[in-house]
Amino acid sequence: MLAGFGLALIFLIDYPSLSGPFVYDDFPDIVLNQKIQAGLFHALSYNPFRALVYLSYWAQIQFAENSSSAAAFRILNLLLHWLTGLWLIQFALRLAPERKWFAIIAGLWFWLHPIFLESVNLISGRFDLFSTFFYLAALGFYLAPRRSASVRLGFFLCLILALLSKEISITIPLSALLLSRFKSERVKWLEISAGLGMVLIYILLRLTWPMVFAKPSLQVPAWDVYFLSQNWIFWFGTLKTLIPLHLNFDYALNNHFISGAIFLLVNLISFSLILILSIRGWKAGWLIIIYPLTYLPLAVIPLADPFRESRIYLSSAFLILLFSLLISKVLEKQKNWGWVPFVLVLACLSVLGSARARVWKNGESLWGDAARKSPEKFRPVFNYANALRRELELDRAKRAYLWAKKIEPDNIKVDRNVFLIEQARRNPELLEKLKSQ
Repeated sequence: MLAGFGLALIFLIDYPSLSGPFVYDDFPDIVLNQKIQAGLFHALSYNPFRALVYLSYWAQIQFAENSSSAAAFRILNLLLHWLTGLWLIQFALRLAPERKWFAIIAGLWFWLHPIFLESVNLISGRFDLFSTFFYLAALGFYLAPRRSASVRLGFFLCLILALLSKEISITIPLSALLLSRFKSERVKWLEISAGLGMVLIYILLRLTWPMVFAKPSLQVPAWDVYFLSQNWIFWFGTLKTLIPLHLNFDYALNNHFISGAIFLLVNLISFSLILILSIRGWKAGWLIIIYPLTYLPLAVIPLADPFRESRIYLSSAFLILLFSLLISKVLEKQKNWGWVPFVLVLACLSVLGSARARVWKNGESLWGDAARKSPEKFRPVFNYANALRRELELDRAKRAYLWAKKIEPDNIKVDRNVFLIEQARRNPELLEKLKSQ
């Protein structure tokens, strides 16, 4: 009943976004990716370390009636989000079976949280969906009470599939080790040691394979600058998960050296204290340490964008798990009225999610929302202007291009588009050209 209710609810919430177009990294990953359009071997060889996701892209293109539509890709992403919620519930049941409401709270909170809509509606967010699904599945198999051959096979299979989805999965063996300490159970050394060996081989092979960037490598910041930024962005992402307000498809986050250094010190002190307390007998500390561990690859692999909501899908899921465990303890003590505020919170999340889904309805609404929330960032403002131009809203498009020109005065793309608009006003035959470019 819970699974059916969750599927119906998330479909109703996200339904307005299904008609939206491909955006952002969807173009280099799917629309403009000739290898995905070709045979299976070419699709798998495009990036073997994320082969599972590209296999799903290839399969959908083969069976899709209209490969230029993003709707089918989004529906599959939505189903993956639902299935990941089911695994989260199963994982919660094995993590703390004595907590009556823990799994229900975690599942509903995860399904309805509006921050996850970016992972569903951005097709390239499927990397995070697949990796989180198999990450939780692997840990679920690790916590299984029976150590049968099928359970061990399930752990290793899920570990391999997670590694073939996204690099963040290299932390699975360490997370499993920490779970043993949390549960005060005997460490399953076969899974841990063999898993670490597989991860090591994966890392060595990954380092020898050329990186494929969706953006020019010149846009990727230096490692030390990026690392310092991630020390405060880690808490920024935590805040967004707990209080999902001002969610934005394209954040304008700058590199703040001083705040990054301060938060680096905060992180080192706080996580060291948690580790010390865990060693001294605080079992919950071992579970808490897994949260920054799921974020670790984001901190050490520089990317062009310092923060994107889809990238914290796994870490946010685990944060929800942690707080759901705390809330379940409170609800068991306050049986009479404790459910009232939680139901109200779920209702608020549903309303926020529905509003956010409508933002993804088309390019104009998506980039318009991003531009209003990041008014000093060129990319969302320029993309908003492009969306208006394609809808032949020429006056509004010109104003948006002038807005973008204030941000980057020397960008020739802005001048070119303003010139095209002026030409189309004099010659209506050029209007069709504005729609297609």
